[in-house]
This record gives sequence, structure tokens and C-alpha cells, in this order.
Amino acid sequence: MAILPVEKVHIVVYKSIKDRFLEDLQKDGIVHITELEETTSKTSESLMRINDALSQLSTYKKRSPLSMFFPIKRPMKFDAFSQSAESYNYQTTVEKLEILKSTHEKNLSRSKQLQDAITALTPWKPFTDDLARLRSLKQTDALLVIIPSKESLNDLPHHLDGISHSREHVNTVGTVEYYIFFAKKEHSAHLRNKLIEQECDIVDFSGYTGTPADLIKSFTKELAETQHRLEDLSQQKERLANELIQLENTSDHLANQEHKEQIGLALPETIRTINIVGWVLKRNLKRLDRLVEKAQYAFYEKIEPDPGERPPVALQNISLSKPYEMLIKLYSMPHPREYDPTPFLAVFFPVMFGLCITDAVYGILLILISLYLMKKVTGDKSLFNILLVGGIFTIFAGAMVGGWMGDIFDYIGFQPLISFRNTFMLFDPVKDPMVFIALALGLGFIHMMLGIAIEIIDNFRNREYGQAVFANLTWFIILPSIILYFTVFSSSLVAKGILEIILWACIMGVIVASHPEGKSSPADQAVWGVIIWILWYFGTSTAGTLLQFSYVIEVPQYMLLALVPLVAFEVVRFKHMNQVLGKIAWGFYNLYGISSYLGVLLSYVRLMALGMVTGVIAIAINKIAWMITGIPVLGVVLVILILIPSHLFNLVINALGGFIHTMRLQYIEFFGRFYSGGSKPFKPFQLETNYVEIE
Repeated sequence: MAILPVEKVHIVVYKSIKDRFLEDLQKDGIVHITELEETTSKTSESLMRINDALSQLSTYKKRSPLSMFFPIKRPMKFDAFSQSAESYNYQTTVEKLEILKSTHEKNLSRSKQLQDAITALTPWKPFTDDLARLRSLKQTDALLVIIPSKESLNDLPHHLDGISHSREHVNTVGTVEYYIFFAKKEHSAHLRNKLIEQECDIVDFSGYTGTPADLIKSFTKELAETQHRLEDLSQQKERLANELIQLENTSDHLANQEHKEQIGLALPETIRTINIVGWVLKRNLKRLDRLVEKAQYAFYEKIEPDPGERPPVALQNISLSKPYEMLIKLYSMPHPREYDPTPFLAVFFPVMFGLCITDAVYGILLILISLYLMKKVTGDKSLFNILLVGGIFTIFAGAMVGGWMGDIFDYIGFQPLISFRNTFMLFDPVKDPMVFIALALGLGFIHMMLGIAIEIIDNFRNREYGQAVFANLTWFIILPSIILYFTVFSSSLVAKGILEIILWACIMGVIVASHPEGKSSPADQAVWGVIIWILWYFGTSTAGTLLQFSYVIEVPQYMLLALVPLVAFEVVRFKHMNQVLGKIAWGFYNLYGISSYLGVLLSYVRLMALGMVTGVIAIAINKIAWMITGIPVLGVVLVILILIPSHLFNLVINALGGFIHTMRLQYIEFFGRFYSGGSKPFKPFQLETNYVEIE
């Protein structure tokens, strides 16, 4: 429920034990290292070769559909993980895969060449002479020409007029004509250019010897042999896929070894020692003591942070609210002097999320899905815990508005189910949407006021008393007082009179004293507070007459005469008056901020809108499905086939929308009251893996 305290430490280690100490430090994962020299980070050849081998074998890896969305890692003890990687001779497997890859690429390239050659030769199959004879002519060139259409063929004589040549028809495929043109060598280049101008293609078979039919037969045989070799290579690679787990372990192990070495190279050092400067959680100082004691040739001391240096932030929360730290990290870690808002997220986030869905059956499905994912997915399970708790609150929200897969109970017609729904149903949002709006606005008002209260506490804790009282506490009083004035105590003159005094005092405090910088004379602030109150009272009273509004407390007109000595007093103190007037201008601007509070409050209506959308879509799905119940035999089956995927889609799309919009209410409307963030998360030097979850 707070930000964990940290200590900055300076660890000195003799170079003789550098590798062993860094290995223990990485395994323990307790030091956030800060002062590192710039080095060029480069992945080693060994790791690149292993990762390339893993890439080749990835198609043979048995994957869960969940792996497309979540990381699935194998749990392993550290000793087993380390022993597995160190005892495995990965070079042999990697070399085999590299040879297979090279051979596969060559055969694949040859296969593509053969397929292209067969495709190119097929239209020329009617030509029964050896293609090499066309190249052996001494005074004549033979051009194999593809003419795109009969129209182009008919136009050729006109364009080739004046060029001595002859031609022989070979084949016609669709509209395409295949010809061999003969011309003397001195006319060959001119003929070639003219043919290309007419969009004819000239085929080059200069590397081929034999008839097209014989070549196609030979190439087809070779292609079959090449395909067979490719299949054999794939089978060999599939057999090597048994080494996949070992390769993954080795990849993780080597990656951590390289990370340790890179950190070691980047640490400041002297002739005999290396220096590790960083942060340690206070609660982990004893672990650091044991680590240093075990190393023997190492020691550390606590040091003061540099001026203006902000320590990394680590959060500590109870198990119920800890999953919501994920949402804080997605936004920004709190400033060390700020309050950790995680416990409040743990309360408001699931409540608002539940209101966005408002369907009890959907809530049950969310719980079941979350439990399944928590069982199958390794690593951080914060998201699934959030969805689990959100599902619980969705059940309550759905029961409150009678949402059970929309109105499915009415279609089923089973009276005990209908009675069960009606027992817990408090209102129908379709018939009484204003109740839902009031619920959303009420929750939003509490949420907003809590944000202001946290900022007041932060101000007092940081000794910003002026801001605490005049910039925040005043609004904490003004906003509920206005609501009470026009609702609960609208008929009580005494209560309204007390509220008027409270509101006037708070409003004047905002106007004359809410500026965050500088200190003005309290006397001048008090005088200007009275001046502005008098003008405020008679100005709003005049306007209130037009709006049929009047204050309970009546002030006589002669009070306006009090302005003369008060203004004269300030004129005499002109130098001090200037200091106050600037702050008053800021105060009026701050008072105008009441419109922003109204905008924030209206933002919470989205809870009602999203909840209504989920329910209305569910009702529409049920209505569409029940339209086909009249179909004999197949009717019931079709209804089920429509209901299940449609409601699942409605759940997914509205759960996503509810999650995003609830996050928006936390980040913008709630955090905007008190939270600045901007700190770096506490990230210790530790083991990091892609495939193995080290227990």
C-alpha cells in the first residue's frame, strides 16, 4: 500500500571475483544498477546461431493457441535450468541445422529454377528440333518470339517492312502466338528492336541443348528428385526438433551470460576493483550483506543520492490489490513523494468494469476464462486476476439490473429462473435509465472527491499547506456543498444559511489564496477577500433576481459603503496591492475550473452507456435467435449455434471496451486530480528469460 523505501549503495568488488559476484548478483536480483559506462551492445555469434536454429525449428514446435496472445514458458528450477544448458552440446545440433538450411536453400532455389524452365519450355513443346541447332547457324540468327495477340501478329509485316526475315509458327496458346524468326546476323539486332517495340517477348534458351520435349522430361524428373530431397531434409529437421527444449534452455542461459558480461564491461573500474552503484530495497539490505559476506573480497556502503536525483520506484501492496500495479506501470510509476494509488484502483476498477458489462452470465464466463488462463499461462498473471475480480463484480452488476445473457430467462420461460432474476433485480435500465445515470454519476463523484482528498494529503505531507487548503480543500468542500444546498437542504433555511457562509469562505479562499507561488500579506489577502465578497454578493443577488434565486442570508445595501475604506487602504499600500492582484487573477481562473469538474463528472456517464450497450446487444441477439425456433428439428440447434458465438463475441468486445474506458477514467479523471508520476520502475539486474520460467 505504499512505495517501498530504497537505499543507494556503492559496492566495491575485486576483479578476481568479478564474474562469480556478478553471477550471484544476477541470480539474487536485488540491485538496480544505475551508473554504467556506454558500451556497444552486440549479440554474440553463438547466440545468433542458436536463435537462428530455433527459428528454423519453430514450425515444429507444439504451440498452444494461447501462445499467440500470452507468453507460455516452461517452469524449471534454477539448478536444473543451469545444468541442462551447461551440459548440452548445442554446437553439434546447430551445425547440423546450418548444413540442412544451406542444402535446403540450394535445393529450393534449384526447384524454383526447374519449375520456371518447365513453364517457359512447355509452349515450345511442338518444336521437335534441337535448340542447340538454332544457335549453330553461321550466317543466320534465330529468335524465339512470343507475340501477345493475333492483332499484334497481323500488324508485324507493316512494322518489319524492309527487314529481310522469315518466320515459322510453333504454337498457339489462347491468344498468344509462338514463332521462330530467322534473319541474317547483320539484320538481327534491328529485327530484335522492332519486335520489342511491338511488345513481343524474345525468349533466351541459350543454355539448353535438346528438344523442348526432352528438356521438359529431364527437368520434370530432376524436379521430382529435388522435391524428394526437400522432403527428406524436412524430415531430418523434424527429427532435430527433439532438441528444441534443450536449445531454448541454452538460448536463455547464453543470453543471461551475455547480459552479465555486458554489465561487467560497462561497470566503472579501477586497476584492481569494479564499482557497482545502484539502488537496493531497504528490506533487501540483509540479503546484500549475505551476498557480500559470501564473496569475501567485496564490501559496500550506503551513499547519499545526487542532488535532484530521483530514485527508482517499487510498489508494495497486499495480495488483493497487487495485480493492479500492472495498471500503474502501464501509466507511469509514482513520484517518490506521491501516494501509491494502487489500493484505490483495486476498489474502483472492478466496480466500474462490472458496470460496463452488467450481465451476470458474462461475469461467470469471465471468471471461468480467467481461472483457465491463470492455470495455463506462466509469468505475470496480474491481468487474469483483474479480469477475475472484474467478473465477480460483473455478476453483482448484472444481477442488479436483471442481466442474465440479456433477457434469456424470459425466452426460456422457466418460472423459477425468472423469479430468481427478479429477486436480485433492483431496476430495469431500459425502462429506468435515469437510475443508471444517477448511479454512474454518484460513483464518479465519489471517485473524483477521493482524488482531491489524496492530493490534499499529499500537499500536507510535502508541507505545501497553502495548496492543500486553498487549492484543494476548498474544492473538497465547495463541490458537495453545492449539491447539498440544492438537494438535501433545499428546504432548510438554517442549513442553507450555514452552507452559504461555508461556500463564500471557500470561494474567496480560492480567489485570493490559491496561487501556488509566492506569499502575499495575509492582511491584504483578507481585505481583498472582503472586497470581492461584497461585489460577489450584490452582483450575484442582482443576477439571482432575474433567475428567481435569492440568498438566505440578507446583507443590507449600506454594506457597499465598506468598499470605500477598504479600497483606500489598498491604494495606500499600492506596492502590496500589486502582489495580491496577480494572484487574484489566477484565483478567478482557478475558480473557473469548476467547469472542468463538471466535465469530469459527466465522463462517468460512459459507465451507463457501455452497460446499456452490452445489455441491448444481448437482448437483440436473443430476439434474432428465437426467430428461427419455428423451424422443425433444426430450430433448437440453430438457436444454440447463434446464441453461443454471438454472446461470446458480445462479451469479448464489451469486456475490451469496458477495460479500456475504465482505464481511461482512472488515468485521466482520477489520476488527473493528484497524480504526476514520471519515476523509473525499480528494475534490478536479474535473470531474464524468453522460454523458461525459473522457479
